[in-house]
Amino acid sequence: MSMAPEISMLRDQPLFVDMDPVRLEVLAFTSERRHYATGDYVFEEGDFADGAFLLISGEAVLLDHDGAGHPRATRLMPGDLIGEHVLFAEGPWQTTMRAVGAIETLRISRDVFHRLMGEFPEMAGQVARSLADRLANIGDTLSALSKKAAPKGK
Repeated sequence: MSMAPEISMLRDQPLFVDMDPVRLEVLAFTSERRHYATGDYVFEEGDFADGAFLLISGEAVLLDHDGAGHPRATRLMPGDLIGEHVLFAEGPWQTTMRAVGAIETLRISRDVFHRLMGEFPEMAGQVARSLADRLANIGDTLSALSKKAAPKGK
């Protein structure tokens, strides 16, 4: 069975963009393929989160609340990675993911992800560089927003 579509989708993720294709193949191969029918819940708010999900096929919706507590729905399409933060920290899901139609996902277990990073130190280095770049970009964005929001003449 070819894992090319999954590897391509993983490579498109900011977290994995610079990762060696062979390591991406190992990650895809060691992850769990799951199928859900229309209306099935992939996870619900409050469930223990122990892995991220890559949507391989179909459409799903992510349900949560905005800052004012109003319900919000985000449409998910193939190639979307949900719960990337779960690979690094334990805790409950803050959202609910539900299948709009039949979907297929690749579940990346936190335990397997950590084991692979331990076995392949260069993989851990690539992930760390990716996270550092993203944090730097967030810092630049916050700095620019802060300058725009500063009172004139100060």
